[in-house]
This record gives sequence, structure tokens and C-alpha cells, in this order.
Amino acid sequence: MRRYPGRPLIGVGAVIVENGKILLVRRVNDPNKGKWSVPGGLVRAGERLEEALKREIMEELGVEIETGDVACVTDEIFRDKNGDVEYHYVVIDFFAKIVEGVPRAMSDADEVRWFDLSEISSAETVDFVGKLAEKLLSGNDEIYIS
Repeated sequence: MRRYPGRPLIGVGAVIVENGKILLVRRVNDPNKGKWSVPGGLVRAGERLEEALKREIMEELGVEIETGDVACVTDEIFRDKNGDVEYHYVVIDFFAKIVEGVPRAMSDADEVRWFDLSEISSAETVDFVGKLAEKLLSGNDEIYIS
């Protein structure tokens, strides 16, 4: 159950950067409906993180990826008007590169777009994407998103 979970759900995402641009998808479902985020989704029981990420990216973008190191780990907690936890995700994002296919919007995304890292706006993206873009532009090898 995604809404009002009994515990955090584990998600994975792909940070795909090429030529100073990052690949983002615009979400069609809550809690981030209408915002741009890295592609990815939830880990299924018995699935390894990298397997889950490859499956999710194939479902969402129709491409095969190769996964790299962990880019960042974030927690996303959304509360309803009463203060109850409506959504809670712990998301592990990996650096990745496309090895086959051309990204296109499928399943949980209505649009896919390459964004110049220097033009990322936190108003149109989920919170951590702007912070991630800043870290990538700074050339900092240690990426910690708070």
C-alpha cells in the first residue's frame, strides 16, 4: 500500500547524465504528480536493487541501462493535512548510463526530457534533483543530499 504505509517503501532511481545534461521524467502519479524527477520506482520483494532499477527503467523509459555507484540516498515523507504520513519512501539513486534504446515516456511518466544541469529549477523538480544538479556541477565526488 503506497498511501498511508505501515513502514517506508524502498525505491530506486537512475541518475543518467550525458554531456552536462540529466535525464528526467515528469511524474503522472502522486505524491510528485507534475514534477520532474529521475526515473525509477519501487523495489519488489526478493529483488536486488540493481535488478529493480533495470526493470523500472525498462518499464518507464523502454531502455536498457548499466548501473554504477550510488549517487545519493534520500527519504521522501509526505504528510496529509492532519499530519499523518501519507507517503514515505527511502530512495537509493544510482548513476547509470543507457546502453540500448532511446528514452520515451511510458508507465509512470508523461514526458521525458534532457535538462541542462545549470538550468534545473527546484520549482519544477522534486527537491533533491536541484541539490543533486548543484553537486554534479561543483565536481564534488562526495554527494550527500539532506
